[in-house]
Amino acid sequence: MSYTVGQIIYLLSRKEIKVYPAQIVEEIKRKTISEEIVSYIIRLPDKSGTEVLIDEVSAEIFTSINDLEIKMVENAKAQIGVFLENAKNLESVFLPAKEESSAESIKDTKNIPEKKKRSRKKKTQEAPSGKVEIDLGNGLKASMSSDTVSNLNI
Repeated sequence: MSYTVGQIIYLLSRKEIKVYPAQIVEEIKRKTISEEIVSYIIRLPDKSGTEVLIDEVSAEIFTSINDLEIKMVENAKAQIGVFLENAKNLESVFLPAKEESSAESIKDTKNIPEKKKRSRKKKTQEAPSGKVEIDLGNGLKASMSSDTVSNLNI
């Protein structure tokens, strides 16, 4: 890529999610028998104004903040896709147990006296702002809106 001396570029770090501006401060041209090599020196935005060869920087280089933004949004969408796919894959852990437990609970509820069917719901407490806290036993508590609880017909 070709740059001009004095141009501001943007560095998207490959090591961390950070963006740094840098300035092209020098263009170096070398001619050999077989080729012409152009390299650039950039000034980094640190206190001492460190200057390094652009090729030594571990970052993607952008000449426009808009192009940088597009790339960052693409990266974010890709990462969100990975998170959602992982969550979807983990969801399958619950499916066999959920199917088995619902089949077993249908069998078991026929033989359980009415008193034991209701033993799961130990305490229901009205929490502030229309929330209900339900003690499920074994140290587990659920919190839901009072509207949701009334729709359950318990």
